[in-house]
Amino acid sequence: MSQTGSIRKWRFSILIGGGVLAAAVLIYFANGRINSDKTQGAIGKRDVYRDGQVDAASVGATPGTAPVATQAILESKEFKALAKNQAFQSLINSQGFQQLERQSGFVQLLGSASFQQLAQSPAFLDLTSSAVFQQALLQSHSNQLNSASHSQQLGAQSLQFASLQQNTSFQALKDNAAFNSLLENQSFLDLMKTQVFVSLLSSSSFRSLIINQSFLSLTAQASFQNALLSGSAANLVLRESGGGGGNR
Repeated sequence: MSQTGSIRKWRFSILIGGGVLAAAVLIYFANGRINSDKTQGAIGKRDVYRDGQVDAASVGATPGTAPVATQAILESKEFKALAKNQAFQSLINSQGFQQLERQSGFVQLLGSASFQQLAQSPAFLDLTSSAVFQQALLQSHSNQLNSASHSQQLGAQSLQFASLQQNTSFQALKDNAAFNSLLENQSFLDLMKTQVFVSLLSSSSFRSLIINQSFLSLTAQASFQNALLSGSAANLVLRESGGGGGNR
């Protein structure tokens, strides 16, 4: 065979071998890319699913959301102690209480330590149910009541204040710092001008609960105050007492 023919033969072999090698390389990288995509796709799907779970859990665990707040109330020892208390059920389900509970001023007042302390005083409860005191609030401002509680000279508009000054319950409270502070609380003054609040203070259910430590602690809790403001407290009581199939 001539030298030229031999070179052509080797060149042909090299070309065939190179083609086979190139095809092998292409197949290798193509398979690697497909496997990589499949792997990344599976991991990606798991990541998306896992991210979705985290988002859902974080939403459920965000303070102030309804499920978490509801669970906090239901699991509190104070609420469990009261849920089947007849006085508590009567108060929570009363029309007057449900009318008041959506008012922030009432909820804040109910949970304040000074009001709770005063509400345990027979003198305060008697005074708030007194027509003389109620009329004095309707016809005056808090500063006039304060001046009436500290001054023997009642000045103008003295008839109403003179009657109040002679009230034994008022006499017992007139030097009480918490009482005088309450007379400067606009929410209390506004509430005292409504018959529904006055009736609530004189109700037997309220009077029995205001000396109940569980009730005092519960009304001071932000989660329960939010339930009152949203009007859902009665539903929680029904759920916990067994009337709504609650989870005990």
